[in-house]
Amino acid sequence: MKTDRLRYWLGSLTGQIILVALCALVLVQLVSLQIYRLEREETLGLVNSRFTLQRLMAVTRLLHQSPPELHREILRASRSETLLLSLSRQVPTDGERSRLFEHIVRSRLDYAPELDIRINAETGQGQALLPPSERRHRYPPHTRRPDIRLYGGIELSDGRWLHFTSLVDADSPGWSVKAILSLILLAALLTGLMIWLLQRTTQPLKQLARRAERLGRGDKVNPLPETGPSEIRDTLSAFNRMQERLDRFVTDRTRMLAAISHDLRTPLTSLQLRCEFLPEGEDKHKLQQGLKRMEQMLNATLRFARDDAQDEPMRDLDLSSLVQSLCDDLQDAGHLVSLEEREPILFRGRSQALRRALQNLLENGIKYGERVEVRLLDEPGHIRILIRDFGPGIADDQLEEVFKPFTRLDSARNLEDGSIGLGLAIARTLIHQHGGELHLANHSRGGLLATVILPH
Repeated sequence: MKTDRLRYWLGSLTGQIILVALCALVLVQLVSLQIYRLEREETLGLVNSRFTLQRLMAVTRLLHQSPPELHREILRASRSETLLLSLSRQVPTDGERSRLFEHIVRSRLDYAPELDIRINAETGQGQALLPPSERRHRYPPHTRRPDIRLYGGIELSDGRWLHFTSLVDADSPGWSVKAILSLILLAALLTGLMIWLLQRTTQPLKQLARRAERLGRGDKVNPLPETGPSEIRDTLSAFNRMQERLDRFVTDRTRMLAAISHDLRTPLTSLQLRCEFLPEGEDKHKLQQGLKRMEQMLNATLRFARDDAQDEPMRDLDLSSLVQSLCDDLQDAGHLVSLEEREPILFRGRSQALRRALQNLLENGIKYGERVEVRLLDEPGHIRILIRDFGPGIADDQLEEVFKPFTRLDSARNLEDGSIGLGLAIARTLIHQHGGELHLANHSRGGLLATVILPH
């Protein structure tokens, strides 16, 4: 259940925008932190280099001006966490020598040409480059080993070398507790603000989806208030115009159908009266049958138009009880109809329209199959009604043809005289008005199976 909710949330517009925003926030923080670390390392390296050169020059002057017995104390006082100093007669190891730094130190000290100065600029771990006498001055075990920036030596007048190693702390700012807490606080504020903004923005879209679903089921819905950003208002306005046009189209079509059927009754009645004055014979009998057929078609069309024009409200109803009542009526009339017992199934729709659609299907099944079995299945997302008769069935290439108005398949269904072929067309129309589907198929064990699918 939690996985489904998470998948639904991530699939929603709000969830996707928040996820993208949070990813962007973390990415910006990481990039900013990396840029800051690089800038900090570069700045610290520059400051440390200048500080090292100044301190080296000061210590060198002091060593030249002080007696040898004070040199050890001078070095001890001059050392720091970022500058290691020692005296030795060992010549420093050459590395990547910096002639610029050597020139600066020599010129500022006004150093004698015969005294050598070796300054190497390098970035690395460098602990092995320390002279043996100074390895005891390494950083404690609980700290990181620093990066070496400058190292080398300056030759003194007594032949000894002032060895130095300039260190810069390699610990760059990382994900400290304060940084993590500030990121969490910023993400929470951003998430809350975006949830409020997106819910306010997408609320009209949710109303649009609900209204569209109700409209697809044939329910009468009021125009949506056109609020929100301009794009949302344009969408809502287009939906309201579409709904108005659909209502006008359906109303005009129904009125036109009823008007045509009603107007045809006058010439039909005139023809029936004229036919009565014809001499008895086969021609008169055929004309009377044709006129009677036309009258049945007009009556059925008028009844359908009149029922379609009725504004029956949508309401919650027990679909199991509705089907059971239809089956009981047919059983009382002596027909073989059975319904599989099941729990109540609630459905929102038009009671009379559904009753008429299902009644047409049941009566067709009895008329052409003599016996009918009905099953109701409450499945996730929809309700399935299965109506099976035990008749001869229909050819596969004619399964869709029977839904066309006034279509009769006498050879396949052995229709009784008087059928005009509107039953299945009306049933499918009424099912479509509820957002459902009606399909016909030949059962594997004989007979025809009508499947009605209604959305929850």
